Amino acid sequence: MGKMILAACFITDFGTVLALGGLFANYNIWLLVFVVTMCVVLWFMPAWTKGIINKFGATRVSEPEVKFIFFILFFLGGLATTAKSEAVLPAYLIGLVVAGVFLRDKTLVHRMRSIAFAVFTPFYFIKAGLFVSLPALWPAVAIVGGLLLLKMVTKIVGVWPLARLHYMHHREATYTTLLMATGLTFGTISALFGFQNKIIDQRQYTILVTVVILSAFVPTLFAQKFFQPTKGAMHAWGRRYRQRLGVLSVEDSEDEPKAD
Repeated sequence: MGKMILAACFITDFGTVLALGGLFANYNIWLLVFVVTMCVVLWFMPAWTKGIINKFGATRVSEPEVKFIFFILFFLGGLATTAKSEAVLPAYLIGLVVAGVFLRDKTLVHRMRSIAFAVFTPFYFIKAGLFVSLPALWPAVAIVGGLLLLKMVTKIVGVWPLARLHYMHHREATYTTLLMATGLTFGTISALFGFQNKIIDQRQYTILVTVVILSAFVPTLFAQKFFQPTKGAMHAWGRRYRQRLGVLSVEDSEDEPKAD
């Protein structure tokens, strides 16, 4: 169930990035350079990463494989920014194409995760928070509440029936819906993108970021407090779902009760 929620969030966020990049990019020579370069890099990235890991990863203290991945991310991110596209788009696509390599090298995943969460993520949220205007927030409390309610209602309408359609019980369906209602990272990315490109002003940015923060905090709190399913319930849903699809795994057959 956790993998399913993460995959659904990935698709949602990826769609957001594509929409931002497609609607507001400058369609000029820089966009063409960015697209062509990104396609070439994505095609060769798994082989390059695997080769660097095999040749240097286990012997060099300087960790060249980590530096190589960050170099590619910053290079493509810079090209995306020059083309007025969204810089996080190549990061998503790079992660997608090298996922198989990362699965075979857990140490590299932990190193990348530690660097990202310890260094880059705090500075990003500090930057996003610096543009929030508290004086502009108080007169817009009603708007914030209305947008938060609208976001929650649309998520419930879109996710809960689909979760029930995929054989989840009420508790698991509600838990999935509440977690899918969150959107802190890409909500702030979208708002910051609009503010920096002068699509929205500071007051609108403040309202949107506040709604995004509340939409990440409130549903998660309710999900964890009142609807968090047990580990057994999540595994049971996975077996039930695979049963309905007719794709039982070896583990499923081992879990079935044996006749006396």
